[in-house]
Amino acid sequence: MASTSRIADIDHSGENGKTEPDTSQRFTASVSHEIRTPLNGILGMVSLLKETELSLVQKEYVEAIGKSGSRLLDLLNNVLDYSRLEAGDIPLDVAAFDPAELIQDVVELLAPRAHTANLDIAAAPMPELPYKFLGDAGRIRQILFNLAGNAIKFTQSGGILVTARYLASGELVFAVRDTGSGIPKDDQEKIFSAYGQVSASDAGKDSGVGLGLAIAQRLATAMGGRLHISSEVGHGAGFFLTIPLEVSPAPNENSSADKKRTKLCVDLNASCASQIAVISSLASSQLECNLPKEKEKADVAVIDASLSPAKIKKYVKNSPTLVILRPEDRAQIPKFREMGCVGYLIRPLRASSIAKRVEIAARGEEIKDAQENETQAPKGARALIADDNPVNSLLAKRALTTAGFAVDTVGTGAEALEAAQNTPYSIIFMDVRMPVMDGLEATRRIREMDGSKGKVPVIAVTADVDPDLEAKAENVGVSLIAAKPIDPQRLRDLALSWAMSEGS
Repeated sequence: MASTSRIADIDHSGENGKTEPDTSQRFTASVSHEIRTPLNGILGMVSLLKETELSLVQKEYVEAIGKSGSRLLDLLNNVLDYSRLEAGDIPLDVAAFDPAELIQDVVELLAPRAHTANLDIAAAPMPELPYKFLGDAGRIRQILFNLAGNAIKFTQSGGILVTARYLASGELVFAVRDTGSGIPKDDQEKIFSAYGQVSASDAGKDSGVGLGLAIAQRLATAMGGRLHISSEVGHGAGFFLTIPLEVSPAPNENSSADKKRTKLCVDLNASCASQIAVISSLASSQLECNLPKEKEKADVAVIDASLSPAKIKKYVKNSPTLVILRPEDRAQIPKFREMGCVGYLIRPLRASSIAKRVEIAARGEEIKDAQENETQAPKGARALIADDNPVNSLLAKRALTTAGFAVDTVGTGAEALEAAQNTPYSIIFMDVRMPVMDGLEATRRIREMDGSKGKVPVIAVTADVDPDLEAKAENVGVSLIAAKPIDPQRLRDLALSWAMSEGS
């Protein structure tokens, strides 16, 4: 599984494009690396502190540090992005991409931030959306990340929904809708200008500069598309990215028109964003689903974990029930099992998982899978951390140790290569920039090893803004790219998912 070309989660600051003049590119990459590396240590240690026993005052201090660090990261991303756009033309990297997968990536990357703010976030590709388009997925992801990130900042309660649909006119339309306070009509044009804010109070929420939407507008224009807003005060906001794109000749794997469909009655009691995600997923599947009429018994109930125990027990009594949980609530799965729930769904919801689990639940079967035990690594799992920054090494080691990994650390690519030759690892986290030998060269040489040692999953961890990094990483056999800062929970999730898949 190691040399899989599954390259994802590149930081949203535009690394998928090509390069500006060499001097500007080197300066941007250097500034990004030098600032992101200590930021990774700050935000990572804040996350680890949150997992320890703290007094109420200490928790407030830690939260304040985390928020300040996150704001600094947003500021860095926006300033670097804007400086690159000001430097000249915007290069586009056109390739086939799956829009449903793209919007799912966006919500999964932003889900921890949304859940911390007690908001729901979900992706809902429209039924019969073509499987592949030809376009610059990196730029589109960057725009949607900015839009959805803004939505989280300015939404006090409710949620954010990201959708994608294809028009008969040949345009792909992405939408980011929120349940925030809305934007007055007189201010809707101003927010797309550099440094534009709706009000002075918004500056504090948007890191004080207001560059995100200006960047998104420029990128949309560069792709021949347009970005517009629809909003009323008190009724949230919707941002729409419309781009004329060619459908790739690849087959539409999402189509289920010629397949026999199973009729089901599904009762939904969850937040609006998750409800729409469930409905969209089922509409695109082999299931034909209707909401229950009055006093009609549902074949399946899909409910939110925040409901009262009495309500959950009522659902369980009437229908096979799936409960929707946040990732951090996995430890509560046994409790919901005891209450009678046949299974669960983890936010942000994934279309493939929704349809499959609803169908199994409708048959009255209990859904048990490896995910319930994925808080701990398989027996004997060992991880290697290759990073020349001691703070980042300590952060990664502590995070993976709590997940049950034995962990070794090294500070250069040459040491990583030697360790990989002498020890069988379940996973390697490889910093791209290291002395003596960089992470990409070390990965290339690991791939030349015989047997399982040459196939170990290698996650490249980077703080760089390098337009060609994705291609370089794929060429040497990197399994996945993860951009700094990377929080401990995401580090654990990556390690567990790759270690589990290697052992299966």
